[in-house]
Amino acid sequence: MLGKNKIKHLKSLKIKKFRDVYGEFIIEGEKIINELLEHKPYLIKELITTEQWLANNTNSNIGKIGNIITVTESDINKISFFETAGEVMAVLHIKEQKISKSEILSDLSLVLDTVQNPGNLGNIIRTADWFGIKNIFCSVNSVDCFNPKVVQASMGSIIRINVHYMNLKDLLEEYSVISGFHIYGTFLDGPSIYNEVLDNSAFIILGNESMGISEKYLQYIKSRLYIPKYPVRDNIIESMNISAAAAIVCSEFRRRRK
Repeated sequence: MLGKNKIKHLKSLKIKKFRDVYGEFIIEGEKIINELLEHKPYLIKELITTEQWLANNTNSNIGKIGNIITVTESDINKISFFETAGEVMAVLHIKEQKISKSEILSDLSLVLDTVQNPGNLGNIIRTADWFGIKNIFCSVNSVDCFNPKVVQASMGSIIRINVHYMNLKDLLEEYSVISGFHIYGTFLDGPSIYNEVLDNSAFIILGNESMGISEKYLQYIKSRLYIPKYPVRDNIIESMNISAAAAIVCSEFRRRRK
């Protein structure tokens, strides 16, 4: 059973300030939580579920969860962040994100400049997971990766991808001078990505949904990448959704990986 204070605490995790204070975030949905139970049950601090869901779930890892709270559907509805609540949700610790320089230099990473739409960030995290990209660097004014809508859109990938928030200028300045490391930027013009030499030891910068890449980062970009339209036509559509662009770019880089 959930008391008033517990309900208040859980509902507060919808807000970034309180996620930071408590170091916790919430994942909702049977599919995502079953995946968590299967592969990383130790990440779950609390499992909140109905008795029916608990009775019907046969995953042996449920026994590894230290704190299981059974509630009514009415209680789940009170604390759910979505209009249609499921029967189970989990409270997870926000893990410390450590940066391995050797890992960064040996593989592809995404750099996101002021990505503010939660659905876009969640989809980009899911795309990174699909293509085996472990690190995403976000400007500090990007949407929080533990925002409930981001978590939901990532479909569980948030638990496998390292999302770092930092001053991107400092990051790009540090890596731009390293021999053999490449920095790409995505643009609405320039050389076609399909004709460019693509190095998987690199950053790929994706810009804000409406403004693109900030001018202050342009000096660090060694190659501009453009996804051409098919067929070539008048500019009826001005731009591509950023998460769709991320998927196309990551696919092309991985396709040509040596």
